[in-house]
Amino acid sequence: MPIDGALFFDYATRTFWALVIIVVTLLLARVVRRMTMRALTRGRAQANVTILLGNLSQVAMLTVGVLLVVAIYTRDAFGWILGSFSVVGIVLGLSLQDILKNFFAGIWVLVERPFRIGDTIEVGGYSGVVEEITFRTTLLRTVDAQQVIVPNGTFMTGSVVNLTRFPTRRASVWLVVDDGDKPIAADDVRGALREAPQVAKDPPPNVELRSVTDGKARYLVSFWTGERDAALSAAVAALRARFPQGEVHG
Repeated sequence: MPIDGALFFDYATRTFWALVIIVVTLLLARVVRRMTMRALTRGRAQANVTILLGNLSQVAMLTVGVLLVVAIYTRDAFGWILGSFSVVGIVLGLSLQDILKNFFAGIWVLVERPFRIGDTIEVGGYSGVVEEITFRTTLLRTVDAQQVIVPNGTFMTGSVVNLTRFPTRRASVWLVVDDGDKPIAADDVRGALREAPQVAKDPPPNVELRSVTDGKARYLVSFWTGERDAALSAAVAALRARFPQGEVHG
């Protein structure tokens, strides 16, 4: 059977350009992956995030290369093929939209790091320590040892409070004494709190007279600490020792 020279030359040309595209795509995919991982490493992203996004960028480049090769060999039919893939992609996207939303939200959480493992956060009415961050969910451990599984999409649409983002937090206790007693000096309170090592010295504690009712003067004592629960206990004990005639409570 004779070979059509024009047809043979046409397919030979297509194969040549397909090979060129394959080689260029493989090189570009490797370069893009390396650049993506290097940028994420500079941004101190987690190792698993760096690897994931590097691989995704490589797959994206390879996908573009495959589509170009298909376009070379199919030409007029490429539009129909691409349209078919688009329809399938839309159907899958609609059926898996919640999963995909949580997946991409998980990537955002891992890259942007609004919180980290070990931080204490409040989200969706729950408060707990972040134990694990996956690509779909975040696991919290509450103070009563319960595990809360939070879909990562929640962090994209709702508010989250990071209670341990900064090294120190503000805490307060109430000091109540009889109004007939000598007014309490702020320096006396600060002196008492110096006995509590968990209470930060700078900025110094703040003492405010909030009200005088029923013969009782109520002082709000505020201070900064890196260990809130321990500091509250120590502050209450120090103030009770310094002002035995008064009442101290959190």
